[in-house]
Amino acid sequence: MMQAFGVVETLTPTRQRPGAADNGGPTELMKLTNRTAAPTTPAKQESAAAPVPSPEPARAQSAAAAVLARARSAAAAVEVPTATAVAKPRVSRRLTRPADDCVRDGLLKGKKALVFGVANDHSIAWGIAKGLYDQGAEVGFSSMASLIKRRVRPLAASIGSTFVEGCDVRDDDEIKKVFQRWHAKEGSLDILVHAVAYAEKEDLAGNFSATSRDGFHTAFDISVYSLIAMAREARPYMPPGSSIMTMTYYGAEKVVPHYNVMGVAKAALEASTRYLAADLGPSGIRVNAISAGPIRTLSAHGIAGFKLMYGGFKDVTPLRSNISIEDVAGTAVYLASSLSGKTTGEVIYVDGGFNILGLPVADEQL
Repeated sequence: MMQAFGVVETLTPTRQRPGAADNGGPTELMKLTNRTAAPTTPAKQESAAAPVPSPEPARAQSAAAAVLARARSAAAAVEVPTATAVAKPRVSRRLTRPADDCVRDGLLKGKKALVFGVANDHSIAWGIAKGLYDQGAEVGFSSMASLIKRRVRPLAASIGSTFVEGCDVRDDDEIKKVFQRWHAKEGSLDILVHAVAYAEKEDLAGNFSATSRDGFHTAFDISVYSLIAMAREARPYMPPGSSIMTMTYYGAEKVVPHYNVMGVAKAALEASTRYLAADLGPSGIRVNAISAGPIRTLSAHGIAGFKLMYGGFKDVTPLRSNISIEDVAGTAVYLASSLSGKTTGEVIYVDGGFNILGLPVADEQL
């Protein structure tokens, strides 16, 4: 902290003002400038004539005046620092959205995206939607009608989105109506995100061979066919350079305990991605899949043993870390942008390298 020093303007026998440097008593300069002649007993006047003054007092006054002049000269030559109050900048903790979306720059400035599958703020779909928005895209939402009012609409409002539609992806007519409403309001569509999957809980808990016929149909209808139906309805509104992406998981390639019918459905989803990429490629539309590591989402907690699998994941993956929805969002932005302009029909892993391991083992087990 800077300390202020005072400037002595007059030389007096009193102590200096608070703030001036002193050692508790009068300075030498004070002693010199306040020196007086010793008192003397007045002599008897022998005549009316004035006495002749002695030269000693005159010389003392002359010396004191010289000292005073030198002191004033020295004080004038010294620059005395003074304390300066510096105002601290006020930092707002409130997140505000620009009044005009056009001022947001980024890889996706001017692009329009429609995201299916947001359930809450922990959803992979929400992480992707936020990532697209942060890079300049205009984002719309579609999800289960039961989730719209309480969960989806508040999230959409937080990024200024006004397009929020309920949709049962098992119904072709509902899917078609969502895209027709999008076209009527927004015109073209540059980015389509499919983050929809479902399987009956009992088909995930037991043996895979115990999967029911109805459960198998349900898993494939919602998790796989919905992508095909969405791509079909979106195609007329997607210009060349557009991107479609879906979410998959490593259980499509290797056996994962309790993933069961969902693993088989994800394998079909990845195959569908390749076929759609070949089908839509001539129109300039890219189709890819993101295979994310385990993430603590609402749907993940429906898988038996997920907590145990999630807890040990960061100990064995090469990057020694768990995966977040923001990690997936970064890859989604890449797939949505022109940076991936010649990438289609691919499955891109966002799992910290887990998929490259032949035998995942933690360090302490070696």
